[in-house]
Amino acid sequence: MRIPTVTRNEGGDCSLMRIFPESKSVNSGAAAPSRAKAGQGRSVLIADDHEDTRLMLRTILEMNRFHVLEATNGEAVVQLTEIERPDLVLMDLSLPILDGLAALRLIRANKTISEVPIIFLSGRAEPASQIAAREAGCNDYLVKPVNLGQIVQLIELRLGFKTELSEVT
Repeated sequence: MRIPTVTRNEGGDCSLMRIFPESKSVNSGAAAPSRAKAGQGRSVLIADDHEDTRLMLRTILEMNRFHVLEATNGEAVVQLTEIERPDLVLMDLSLPILDGLAALRLIRANKTISEVPIIFLSGRAEPASQIAAREAGCNDYLVKPVNLGQIVQLIELRLGFKTELSEVT
């Protein structure tokens, strides 16, 4: 699978390269757990420049039946959000081309996509980064490393599948 990214041509214009994975159908005959049904049909855009982080997040989200989109830089986040209209964005603060804060501000300034929930996943634990993200309009800020169960629960909460977070160990 190739990851959606923004490329620049010789004239400096941006174009979006989108290659989607093949569709897979699995029918085990067993009923899926109720949480796995929650994500069905909902899309989450993962924005991180580290492939291993995207792989980890994509795996846990696909296990919970979310459709996953990926971006490797802030410019691609804004473009994919405009084009694909994901139900939620998980974004790193440190992204190339446009950092996470700049991408967040552009999304919040665009009336057609300004309401999409955005959760920052960042290695920056200092309060100044968290305050800047909140002031720019992020819904939640989690510091890496994060508990994968906590991420899924927070997504379910933001998308209205849950009314409160339970303790995750």
